Amino acid sequence: MELLNFKYDKYNVIYPKTYFQFLKEVFVLDVYRTSLIRKNDIVLDLGACTGDFCIIASKKAGANGTVIALEPDSDSYELLKYNIQRNKCQNVIPINIGVGKEDDDQEKEIIAPFNKPSRGKISTLETILENIGMSKRIDFIKMDIEGSEVEVMAKSINIIKQADVVSLEFHGTRCQIDELLLNHGFFFKPITMTYIYKRIFKNLL
Repeated sequence: MELLNFKYDKYNVIYPKTYFQFLKEVFVLDVYRTSLIRKNDIVLDLGACTGDFCIIASKKAGANGTVIALEPDSDSYELLKYNIQRNKCQNVIPINIGVGKEDDDQEKEIIAPFNKPSRGKISTLETILENIGMSKRIDFIKMDIEGSEVEVMAKSINIIKQADVVSLEFHGTRCQIDELLLNHGFFFKPITMTYIYKRIFKNLL
């Protein structure tokens, strides 16, 4: 796997060459709306990959905030830890595990970043948070877990519904996600072309 260096503003990330497009989406276009993260927030990053989102979230949440970054793929997890250290993100808790609808002590096949076969451990959100002693309400949830978002939300809706923001990538699951979240006071706000043009113009300036 060829690794490259990506610098943007005050951030510095090591990443696989095939991941460049995703970095532009996170840093330049802010597709996960990190602008909505406030000081002192508790942020949950489900599918942290190489840590691009979580290091931005770390700076946004500040020293008294916390970012919990879950990544089950071992290669991505090593890059995640390296990028957290490289960007001096002392408020990030990286965990080498994936989130699912049940606890499973055995490694299982997972859909890993960069379309490579991988195996990793899976556990429920409730168990993961309990194991790290996190009893506070989660303020912001970012979710990119390759199609498992519906089952995770259905299992852990009591945690997820308390968040102020749930920022996620759909994998053909929009209708199911709406059924789970709209009844809890959420409303859907998509990334529009107008939003993208504004972000591009801001970066040009």
